[in-house]
Amino acid sequence: MSQGVVTLPLCNSCNRPVKPAERAVHFNCPNCHETVIWRSEKCRKFSRRYKCLNCGFEGP
Repeated sequence: MSQGVVTLPLCNSCNRPVKPAERAVHFNCPNCHETVIWRSEKCRKFSRRYKCLNCGFEGP
């Protein structure tokens, strides 16, 4: 029996995997609405900047 591989999303600010139990958020880019942006709990807490990989929009 083969096991599936789970790929965790990466935080757009720190590039670390976002764990399932973490209080992270994800949303569509406010500018282009095409890319999903993930933010870890820690990056949200410290207001670290993120950047959309599609259009280059930067946010707090």
